[in-house]
Parts: sequence; structure tokens; C-alpha cells
Amino acid sequence: MIRPNRSLRGGAVLRPATLARGGTDAAAPTPRSLTAKSPPGGRLDGREAPSRSTAVAALWKDPYRLTLMALVIENTSHFTSYLGPVYKIRPALVLFCLAVLFALASQTKSIDLTVFRLRVPKLIVLQGLIVCGSVVFGISLGNSATYVLQSYSKTFVFALLLITSFRGIADVRRTVWAMGAAGVILAFLSVFVVHLSKEQGAITWDANDVGLIMVMSLPLLLLLAQTSTATGKTIALIGVGLAIVTIILSGSRGAFLGTSAVGLALLIFLPGVSVVRRLAVVAGAGIAMVIFAPASYWDSMSTMATPQADYNWEGAAGRREISKRGIGYMLRYPAFGVGLNNFPMAEGTISDLAEQYAGTNVGIKWSAPHNSWVQAGAETGVLGLAVWAALLVGGAITVIRLRRRLPRSWLKRGTPDQRFMYLATLYVPIAFLGFLVCASFLSWAWNDPVYVLPAIALGLQRSIGQVAPAAVPGRLPMASSRGRRGMRRTVG
Repeated sequence: MIRPNRSLRGGAVLRPATLARGGTDAAAPTPRSLTAKSPPGGRLDGREAPSRSTAVAALWKDPYRLTLMALVIENTSHFTSYLGPVYKIRPALVLFCLAVLFALASQTKSIDLTVFRLRVPKLIVLQGLIVCGSVVFGISLGNSATYVLQSYSKTFVFALLLITSFRGIADVRRTVWAMGAAGVILAFLSVFVVHLSKEQGAITWDANDVGLIMVMSLPLLLLLAQTSTATGKTIALIGVGLAIVTIILSGSRGAFLGTSAVGLALLIFLPGVSVVRRLAVVAGAGIAMVIFAPASYWDSMSTMATPQADYNWEGAAGRREISKRGIGYMLRYPAFGVGLNNFPMAEGTISDLAEQYAGTNVGIKWSAPHNSWVQAGAETGVLGLAVWAALLVGGAITVIRLRRRLPRSWLKRGTPDQRFMYLATLYVPIAFLGFLVCASFLSWAWNDPVYVLPAIALGLQRSIGQVAPAAVPGRLPMASSRGRRGMRRTVG
């Protein structure tokens, strides 16, 4: 069924009924003139977009989404660890239980099950099934089951609650703000409270973990700096400065590589900024790092130029050899891997080292994988690695494809929501890039923040029909095959 949208000047524009109902399939093509400038109402569908103050007021009246934001901030920053007696009541668990209760109390308002027509939720559910298989068929049922019950199960439910809560661009913006706020809070604590260093980490994150979160937060903070009011812009820019200082204090080589990748991507793709200014921004950040970073920091970074001289290259307990053994575990258990959280146990029981020193008094380190790709493959098998990669790499590709279909005029003449969406389709893939580079040096496959970026990508995908249901031709990426067939029947 095709319904005309007569709120636009210049004649009726055909719009699929699925988008009128808030669906996720793409809209019919529209004349080029309609993409150049937005109507006075602020929304291309003829409805007036709510102001930011109205959106904030609506958030305070929505305890479910407010709780989800608080949970994103807590799961990422772990800031309640510094609140003494407050931490003893386990705030993350309290927030998680409240979110579940609020969701069950108002399911129609809180949970949108139509999201399962898209691939990201299906991938998360498939990953959950693979994890259950890894528990049953892994090398230690008890160890995996305990980890799944105590940690992964809450992460899994949190991911589902987050992705089913998105109704529009306002939810995407709030989630980006939650991740940005978490980064600012963690950076502030790292710089002024715990005095982060290579030896001194945060209470629950070590220095390398903090570096990853900073690298992942940088593009999101820059997005907020370009799309917020004066107060929000100030907070975001302060957060960018704190994040760079925190990366230096962490002394993490993985964070250095992630920051370099993010900086290079910004230098090449930053929209709406002249090449000279791009070079000035990146050069300014580099000069600041050179000036303020201690000599020991650059000594540590310089070791990456000669990796063969580092113990991680040839040592049996080095990361290179650990990765080789991890790939071996995946090939030995290709269906479900050794089981979630069983990588250290595999190191101490079934590895070549364990067999070599069996019956001797030589101790063996039960090492973590130190590589999220290796961790996902070794602990959940070949299919588990493919699903994990599809969530993160596929999520970034989805947003990149979405950006190619957005009118460039949104950057200069679009409404606030249109400008936010256009810029988000640039910065969110860069945040994916920063995370994936850093995660290649850390065991981060199953942590809560891993699922926030795919959730943001999904929210952008779902929001396009709300921001400009008649301005973006084609069909949305990563839509299910059933949704695409339905779209063709509707348009035809």
C-alpha cells in the first residue's frame, strides 16, 4: 500500500506504509529538490520535531530509558566503585533489575519486538545459542556455566533490552551521550582520582582497558561536540582533552595504535571541515601528546618498531604464542570452542605447554587470550567468531552504507536530527575502528560495552524513516530477506 505525503510542497511524495508505522524498510525515491532544504517544521514527513528540552523532559518521565542510560554509564565507567558504601549494594545489578522490571511493567512502551526483523538482534540471539553450546561441549562445564550465569547472562539481557528500546533518533542520541558521559567520567577519575599509570589501573579496569574505552569514546565525544548546544559542546570538548591525557597516562600500546587509527580516519573523512583545519586538529593533538607525554611513554611506544625484540614475539608466555595456541583451540574444537571463559583453563590443561611440562614441577601460567578475536574463536568456535565479527565489523559497514544514501545537504542545511544522523554515520564507524584495533590486544569479547556500538548502529538504521522517510531512496542495509521482499511487494 502506498500513501501520499501531501505535507511537502511540490506535489505528493509516495511513502511506504511500513515507514509511516515506524518500520525499518527504506522509502520510495523523492525529487532532488526535497533533499536540499528541510521544511520549516523540521521533519520531512510534515510532523514537527520535538525540541531538545521536550526530549529531555520526556526522558525524565521514562524511568525505563533513564535506567538504561544509567546502566550504560555504570557498565562502561564503573564509577560507583569509587563511592565506597554505595558500591556494596551492587549498583549495576540494582540498575539491571530495575530495567527488567520497568520493561516488564510497560512492555508495549518499552520493548519493540519488530527490531528482530533486522540482523543485529538475530546475531545476538544466535550468539547466545552458540554460548550455550560452548558451555555444554566445552572443556569445563562448571567453569563456563558459572561465568555465563554470573556475567554473560546479564550482558546478553542488557544487550536485548538496549536494542529493543530504540524508537527513534532521540534514543540514539541519548545512548551516544551515555557512552560519552561514561568516557568523561572514567577519564576524570583516571586523571584526578586514581592517577592512572601502566602499573596503577582503575579499581575494576586496568590501564589497557581504560585506554580502549577512551579510544572508543573519542569519536563519540567529537560527534557530540559538533551536534550539541553550547553546554554540551563544552562538556564534550573537555572530555576529548581528558580522554587524550588518559590515553597517555595508560601507557597502553594498543590504545596508542587505536588512537592513531582514529586520528588517521578523522583526517581523511572529517566532513564539513577544510583539509587545513583537519591537519591542524590532528597535528595539534599530536604535538600535545609529544609535549605532555613523559619520556617513558615514548620509550614504551618505540618498542613497537622492533617487535622481534619484545618477549611477546617469541616467549612461550608472549602474546604471539598465546594467539597461535588460541587458534589451535578453535581448530581442535571448531563447533563450539573450549567454552566461554575456559581459555585460561585450556592454557593450563590442554595446551602444548601443559603437555610438555606434565609431571614436572614447572608451573604454567593460565594466560588470558589478550586478543578479542582469538578469544571469540577459541571460546565459541568458528561460527562464534563469525557471529562476533559480524556484529562489530558488520555493524560498522551497515552505518557506512547508510551514510552513502544520505543527502550531503544535511550537514549544512539539515535539521538538528538530520545533521546528527549524517555526522553519526561518520563517527560511529570510526568508534568501531578504534574499538577493534584496541580489542586486538585485550580480552574484551564479552564485555558489556561491546554491544553498545552495534546497538547505536541499529538505532541509526531504524531512525532513518523517522528523520527523513521520503528523502532516502533504496532499502536499508542488513534488513531481513523477508522485510526486503515485503518492501518490493509494497512498492510494486
